[in-house]
Amino acid sequence: MNEQKPPLFDLFIGLREEAGLPLTIDQYDMLLQALEGGFGIASREELKQICRLLWIKSKSSLQAERFEQYFEQYFERFDFQPEKETPRTTIPSNTPVGAKNHSSPQPDTQILDTPHPSVGGVSQIPSAMRGELLPEQPFRESRYQLSVRDFPVTRRQIQQNWRYLRRPIREGALTEVDIEATLQKISQDGVFLEPVLMKSRINRAELLLLIDASNSMVPFHLLSQRLVDNLQGGRLGKADIYYFRNCPRDYLYLHSHRPDALAINDLLPKLHCQRTVVLIVSDGGAARGGINRDRIKLTREFLDRFTPYVRHLAWLNPMPEERWQDTTAQAISQLVQMFELNYQGFKAAI
Repeated sequence: MNEQKPPLFDLFIGLREEAGLPLTIDQYDMLLQALEGGFGIASREELKQICRLLWIKSKSSLQAERFEQYFEQYFERFDFQPEKETPRTTIPSNTPVGAKNHSSPQPDTQILDTPHPSVGGVSQIPSAMRGELLPEQPFRESRYQLSVRDFPVTRRQIQQNWRYLRRPIREGALTEVDIEATLQKISQDGVFLEPVLMKSRINRAELLLLIDASNSMVPFHLLSQRLVDNLQGGRLGKADIYYFRNCPRDYLYLHSHRPDALAINDLLPKLHCQRTVVLIVSDGGAARGGINRDRIKLTREFLDRFTPYVRHLAWLNPMPEERWQDTTAQAISQLVQMFELNYQGFKAAI
């Protein structure tokens, strides 16, 4: 008995081997993550859009044409299903063996279409009967091991960049030696009695990380999550993560798939204009293409609203910079510092 294949694995293999697309197993794993999140399962067109975002880098390329052609060919085989023939039953003739009808020869059997049995003119539907349960199948470990490692920025690079986000402030108990003041006191007293102490430096940098959780950001969910997972290694004074869809308006969400939200008007007074750094992670409309003027307007209003309350604000775009051309993202990049989400861009944003 053949083991069950993972979902759409034949489509992935066909696109790679028959259509010649340079796909990796990491990209297939991203598709599985999207399907588990409920994306791409409503219709074939939605599935095509998710696959295109994950697997095709440029819309107007030979790879895109091959993808479109093979995707349609792959699903054509499921569009046509031959109709099942109506079962026929063989009914034995009532004529006894050996009896002869001299008027006309009768066949031994009659072939009739199977009718639905009825009682009193009412059609009877066969009722289900309980049978034996199928035996439990022994647990088998999957033959496939999927791990995503091809990120534009590594875990170590993320942690290093988070450490660059510093705002040292001296506060707390007197625990650090003030060398300059100690030497000055020795020169005045002519003898060293005790060191001059001062408050230690504490990193009070505050990070506000805003992550786009819209459908176009599904391919970059793992990358966004990696930024969140490595915040602890950055030794920040404070870090808050909120989510939005396409463009922040009046509320920011505490979770990417839950309705719990915080009003922006309640958040702004908690920010510090000398300490808070805001990083926005979003494709800015580059994944879908085209220009959405309403989104540009809403983004401008959001940026104008936040800027007076923070020390620094930057935008990290996971889409390659060449894909921003002639899209909403290009217009947004004129309103705020926008960087590609790779090692160089991440470091420059901080």
